[in-house]
Order: sequence, then structure tokens, then C-alpha cells
Amino acid sequence: MSVRELVGRWVDERPELGDSLSLYKESGRYFLETWFSDGCHSRDEMTVTPQAEGLRLDDVGGNFFGEFFVVTEAGLEFHNFRGCFYRAPVSEETLVA
Repeated sequence: MSVRELVGRWVDERPELGDSLSLYKESGRYFLETWFSDGCHSRDEMTVTPQAEGLRLDDVGGNFFGEFFVVTEAGLEFHNFRGCFYRAPVSEETLVA
């Protein structure tokens, strides 16, 4: 049984969303897990690259739209070729095992 090391949790507060995102490290690999407001779930392996702004997260399988994330102290930034288009704030929600 592997152990997950939580890196961060955020909530997407845009209208009609309310998704919960968690970044964790497991067996030396990073995963971004998303629980959508409709109950659906996704788990994507991420490549993590340290940058001056924070940790850049790229989907190992690639992203058709060229989007990526950056973990900063202010939150989880959503980026595309034009730059940051949204920042999800840190979630203070208590984790339940």
C-alpha cells in the first residue's frame, strides 16, 4: 500500500463549478486529483518543474489546449498561451480519510 503525500488543495470558485483539486505525491510521482461538483472524478499524473513563480504542473499525457498549472503561495494558477487566466484559492477544508 502506497502513501500519499499531500502537496496542496484548492477549490475552483468560478460560477457553476466548485471543483475540489488536490496535488499529491505517491511513489515518487505527482498526481492532480479533481472532484467535480457533479460527483465525477479525475486523476492525472503530472510532471512538476520548479520555476521562480512556483511549481509548474504539466499533464504527462499532454494537454490539447496547451494549458498547465502553477502552484504558488496564493493558489493554483490555471495558464494557457496567454498567461494566467484563473487562480483557485487554497482550500482550508478538512481532509477525511
